[in-house]
Amino acid sequence: MKYIHVLISAENKEQANTILDALLAQKLIFGGPILEGPAKFWWKGEICSMDYAYILTYTREDLKEKMTCEAEKASEEEVCMISCMPLDANPALINLLDETFKN
Repeated sequence: MKYIHVLISAENKEQANTILDALLAQKLIFGGPILEGPAKFWWKGEICSMDYAYILTYTREDLKEKMTCEAEKASEEEVCMISCMPLDANPALINLLDETFKN
């Protein structure tokens, strides 16, 4: 089984929890922490500064499209930023993910 590392944006912790709960309920992600902190980024031609939240999690590669679609549905943002990266993990983590996503 192939897995990916996922980072999902949210404007605040409450929105991140809404997305996290929606994806966990459908078993589309493993789950994980919500990371919060100050952020700066380009938005509509201007640099924005605000506190921001990210969900850091894992999913199966074959669930990526459905996970993305459901995260976008649950998000209140105009653009729900979702990044997916290949996962090169230790055997213990892979075994945990295999067990979690079994069936």
